Amino acid sequence: MFGFWRLWLLATILALGWALVCFALTGDRGYLRRMRGIARWSGGLLAIVACFWLIFRLLR
Repeated sequence: MFGFWRLWLLATILALGWALVCFALTGDRGYLRRMRGIARWSGGLLAIVACFWLIFRLLR
């Protein structure tokens, strides 16, 4: 399970870094929208997994 979290965190950091570097180089605000989308998707995934984990722990 911790391998999944590490992979998820690494992928999120790389995607946010990529969007930030692209915005810095081009000045295109579309990359900021992509960063916002990545952050929302990542946060949503974290919330869903955390809810299922909490329910599993409470039922166990």
